[in-house]
Amino acid sequence: MAEPTLVGANITFHTNDDDKNNDTLVFVSVQSGTTVAAQIEDRFQKFGDHSDAGPFDLLVVKPLTRSQLKTGNMTIRITPNGNDTWRFNFFLDLRFSDSSHLFARASRLQLTETFHGQNFGIE
Repeated sequence: MAEPTLVGANITFHTNDDDKNNDTLVFVSVQSGTTVAAQIEDRFQKFGDHSDAGPFDLLVVKPLTRSQLKTGNMTIRITPNGNDTWRFNFFLDLRFSDSSHLFARASRLQLTETFHGQNFGIE
């Protein structure tokens, strides 16, 4: 039996007490080593204080297997137009061809124009 492969991915954000400006670019990537499995890059809209945004679908670039992504990671990076501090939580859902899931999540994050990216493991 073939190992399940990635068929879809989405990410949901919850903004805490400092919003994301409408002109700040957000980049999310899911990878195993240097191989990108899925990604999204968009300005979306302003994510206001204490609000939810998403889920946003990532483009599946390479349908890696569940075991490859179980040891993979994901990156969130922002590119503000000037200054922006964004405080948020996220939940990433990876869906596989056998209907199984892997997740990544984190809370109480802060990205700014000077600390603009962070990596996370996948569970």
